[in-house]
Amino acid sequence: MGGINRRDFIKNVAIGGAVLGFGNAVFSKPSKALASGQHNKEESMRNERKPEIITSCHCKKVVLKLINLDPRFTVCHCGTCQLIHNGPWYGANCSNIKVIDGKEYIGEFPKEHGEGDKNCNLPSGCTIWHFCSNCGSRLYYSFNDKMLKNGNDRYNVSIGLLHHICEEDLIMENEVFFDMKPDYYGFHETKKFSSDDILKNNQM
Repeated sequence: MGGINRRDFIKNVAIGGAVLGFGNAVFSKPSKALASGQHNKEESMRNERKPEIITSCHCKKVVLKLINLDPRFTVCHCGTCQLIHNGPWYGANCSNIKVIDGKEYIGEFPKEHGEGDKNCNLPSGCTIWHFCSNCGSRLYYSFNDKMLKNGNDRYNVSIGLLHHICEEDLIMENEVFFDMKPDYYGFHETKKFSSDDILKNNQM
C-alpha cells in the first residue's frame, strides 16, 4: 500500500466505481440536456401564478388572502413612489384580494398617482393605495378601469408582504417609469418601460 500514491488511488477507485455501475452517480456531472430540462421545468414552475396566499401587515392586524398572484413583479420608479416609499415600489399583480381580518384598519388614498406630482403624468386617481392605518405597512394598490389592461391584474401587492412566504419564487421582470429612476441605484436585466410607454400601452 505504501507504494501507491494518492493520485493513482483516486483514479483506481473512479475506474472501479464505473465498472460496478455507480461511477456515473458518484463522479460524473449531469448531461447538459438533463440540466437544461430541469432548469426549464423549475423556471416554468416559478412563473406559475399562486392560487392563494395568506399574508399580513407588520402588526398582523390586517390579514389578506391574495388570489391568483403572479410571482413576476414590477418595480415602479415614478416620483410619487420615490416620495411615499423612500425609493421604488415593488409590486406583484393578482386578480383579487379578500380581507380575512382587520378591514377597519385598511386606509385608502385614491389620488396617489397623477395629482400633485409633476413627474407623473398618469390620470388623477387612476389607482387607489391601501395601507394599514395602525403600523403604516403599504399593502397594495388597485387600478381603476381606465388603467386596467388585464382582469387578472387588478391589484398590485407589496413584495414586502410576500417575504418568507414565496420569496424564492419571485422574479423581478419589469421596471416602469424607468426614465424617472434616480442614478444612485440600479437593477439587473429587466424589461424597461418609460412614462410614455405606460401612458400609451397601460403597461402597469
